[in-house]
Amino acid sequence: MDDYDAFPYESIAFPETHPHHLAVLGRLLGLDTASPATARVLEIGCAGGGNLIPLALGLPGARCLGIDLSARQIAMGQDLVQTLGLANLELRQGDILDLDPSLGPFDYIIAHGVYSWVPDPVRDHLLRLASRLLAPAGIFYVSYNCLPGWRMRGMLRDILRYACRAAVTPTERIAAARAALDRLRASLQGLEAHSARYLLAEIAHLDQVHPSYLLFEYLAEHNRAFLFSDFAADAERAGLRYLCDTDPRTLFPSTYGEAVDQALAPIEDGLELEQWLDFVTNRNFRQSLLCRADADLPEEIAIDLDRFAGLAFRADLRPAARPDLRRVKDNPFITPADVTLQVSQPLTKALVLELGARYPDSLSLAEILPAAIQRVEAAGGGALAQAVDACLQELFSLFAHNAIAAQPEPRHQPPPALDRPRVWPLARAQLAGGARRVTTLNHTNLDLDAFAIQLMGYLDGTRTPDEVALALTDDLLEGRLAPPKALGTTGWPRNKLLARTQTATLELIALFGRQGILLGD
Repeated sequence: MDDYDAFPYESIAFPETHPHHLAVLGRLLGLDTASPATARVLEIGCAGGGNLIPLALGLPGARCLGIDLSARQIAMGQDLVQTLGLANLELRQGDILDLDPSLGPFDYIIAHGVYSWVPDPVRDHLLRLASRLLAPAGIFYVSYNCLPGWRMRGMLRDILRYACRAAVTPTERIAAARAALDRLRASLQGLEAHSARYLLAEIAHLDQVHPSYLLFEYLAEHNRAFLFSDFAADAERAGLRYLCDTDPRTLFPSTYGEAVDQALAPIEDGLELEQWLDFVTNRNFRQSLLCRADADLPEEIAIDLDRFAGLAFRADLRPAARPDLRRVKDNPFITPADVTLQVSQPLTKALVLELGARYPDSLSLAEILPAAIQRVEAAGGGALAQAVDACLQELFSLFAHNAIAAQPEPRHQPPPALDRPRVWPLARAQLAGGARRVTTLNHTNLDLDAFAIQLMGYLDGTRTPDEVALALTDDLLEGRLAPPKALGTTGWPRNKLLARTQTATLELIALFGRQGILLGD
């Protein structure tokens, strides 16, 4: 455990663990999950609270507890909890083996980055503990490396652990691993073998990650991958039942293509199908949801579209061209990750446009359907404005492809104060602690360059955007801030630099507002 104290793990938010997402998946499969707004949430292996702190901040009526073995990381998290004045969150140092059912019950239990990375006795106790701590309709999130896909990544782990065999401290091991990666990259150039191409892709990925990921994923003593079928059997012996994984696409073989759907269609057993999907997709990591074996579930678990219609939705999709609201015709919509998806139903297109206009709010169908119907009618869509069932099916398809998000209840975010913008306290505290990424309202992470960090530091509610741009311009001219490559401003006169900085300032403020990082009026 010395490594975790000497070199703290980068503690960030994991959107898939949020109770909003867990509750939605549970409800769609027939489990009457607790409202996240008032839930009891436990995170085991919470590190410095990077996942649990924003969760507790966004759910002030929930009661949250985080436990981690690293005293240093818990102390770091407690400092942030105190800075933010969070009364609904406790971070506690503790050993998983010392935890018992007296902690519970909990509606949601999170164990991200724990299961594969601990010894067998800890792993077994974690499953048994979760089965006793869960409320009757509770959900247990657990992530782990899985076979056979992880064997490719394990190959690189074997190489790096060999290269670091003589290193002692975490810093020495990271340095030795980086040197080995450089040597491996140079050695693999020009090789056409599949293993060489895979290793080069992994090395390129590791160039971008926080050093703690390299240390604890590739160099740690414990890191074991599992066949899904073995994991599910172990969970069953502990009194737990597999529900699904956090990625909705894994519920449907058809999302992997027609060939996969047809080839796996004869498999009737759900767990067997999950195992074969791992084989077909070469999956190397799972984020599984478990419930109690005695949970009140339908005899045959299936997606309930009526329950889906009762959720609240959020979408940040932009149309590639003006959508056709008069006929059923594919129109491309683009996600923030630049993934293009086709939407064909006019009413669905109108709903997506309405959600985009009110992002980052999460809205019920009752709140947005009338406006969407009006859009279609005004465009001349006629009876297609009433095609609610077809729209709902397409909306679910977008959800299954992670193009829209859902949560149990609507959420309305006050519009940000753009005349004198003010960053929400969590982001300000994260930046003060030296972070280069901040957590958004939607429990995602926003990476920042030096310019954005400096700009965000000025958003304290006392300056107008023009005043912020003036301050940034002075910083650039006087050498306190290096000009970002994207601006290309080196050597510009002050008036030209100021104009470009004003534009960049307004663009970033708009982005921060859309991400929910700015406080409302």
